[in-house]
Amino acid sequence: MGITFTYPTNDPATDGRPQASRRCAGHPRGLSLLEVILALAILAFSSAYLAQSMQLATYNALKAQRLTEAELVAESVMNQVIAGVIPAQPVTWTAYQNSSGITEWMYQLQSVPTEVQGMVGWQVAVQKVDPNVGLVQTTTDLYANRWMIDPALQLDVPPEALTEEAASGGATSGSSATSGSSQTSSSAGGGATAGFAGGLGGGMGAPGAGRPGGGGGPGG
Repeated sequence: MGITFTYPTNDPATDGRPQASRRCAGHPRGLSLLEVILALAILAFSSAYLAQSMQLATYNALKAQRLTEAELVAESVMNQVIAGVIPAQPVTWTAYQNSSGITEWMYQLQSVPTEVQGMVGWQVAVQKVDPNVGLVQTTTDLYANRWMIDPALQLDVPPEALTEEAASGGATSGSSATSGSSQTSSSAGGGATAGFAGGLGGGMGAPGAGRPGGGGGPGG
């Protein structure tokens, strides 16, 4: 049997290194299982955080929109109370109406005490009613308070209107007094006329009565 000997060669292709080492150097190794699991965990955590942030942003946007609508409804109700469209008296939960008709908003009007004499305070509570739940007495979206001049004092009436009202009242009183004076004068004038007529009739009756008597004397 012969013995075969292998001697290393100076081949530039191998460069004196083993063949396996050359292949590993030419191709990068893949990810390990631990690295893949860690990457998936980071991705899941980031996705959950982004989803929660989007949900919170949507909730805040809807809440802001609802609060804005509540402010508009409360302001509209308060302006109608000041203008006299809605009576200035306590009102329980009532459906709010606008130009489009009855809405899903309801309001409540209550009087509140004030610290200034001659002022009255009103509080408007508004609530958006869920058709599936209905009105909740303990839930309110917004409260709005406002002070206004007591209508009984008529301090918000212009002076010109008060002057015209007083003038019209004085003219009415003057007309009544003039009418009474005319009636009194008419009554007095009627009495004087009747007296004058009576006196005239008496004076004319005396000559008539004496005329026959005078003629009787000569006839005798």
